Amino acid sequence: MREFSATPDRLPSCFHGVKGATAYRPAGSSGDGRLVTLGTGPRGVVFAPISWGDACEWAAEAKRLAADGYHVVSLDWGADRRRTISDATRLLRSRGAKDVAWVGGCMGGTLMLGMLTGRADRPAGVAGISPLASLGGYSAGNGTSYDGELLLLGTADDPLSDEKRLREVAHSFPKAEVTVLPGTRHAAEIFAGPHATTARRSLDGFLDRTFAPADS
Repeated sequence: MREFSATPDRLPSCFHGVKGATAYRPAGSSGDGRLVTLGTGPRGVVFAPISWGDACEWAAEAKRLAADGYHVVSLDWGADRRRTISDATRLLRSRGAKDVAWVGGCMGGTLMLGMLTGRADRPAGVAGISPLASLGGYSAGNGTSYDGELLLLGTADDPLSDEKRLREVAHSFPKAEVTVLPGTRHAAEIFAGPHATTARRSLDGFLDRTFAPADS
């Protein structure tokens, strides 16, 4: 893999006080696409926000996973959203992550699922949180040729991505674990709601499977 080039940037306030948290701008970016890294180790996780979100959207889960031994990137969208996800992945791998999982809410999940089609350098697993079959010109695509771990998680009555819409995505990803929780919470909000413990248990199970030793 080519060396990844990035320059330090201002750390968002939601990550102030987190030991080792560092913000970067990828080389060639035009003032967007900020990447925030925290944690260390070979197990990498990229968090992507909703369409109008930023790196702080997943801050609570990013901090939790970093404390549990994961090497995490949470991101601001750049002009090229696919490139932002790829840059975050390359940054983790340049810092020693051997395998990387993607976790995205709404737009982030839709885009990450869509990037599995035809990718030579695929992640070890993808968790789509409240994804849609298509959104903003992006499509979740089809996962029948993908052999990594897949999780689709949402809430039954989410106005933007309810159970029916989640099942529509799942139809194209028959190997995915599907978790539908009660309520109307959307994307990262699910992890701060009344069913946050169940949501975290589902995400942690997905990550355990994603990074399980090959001979386990």
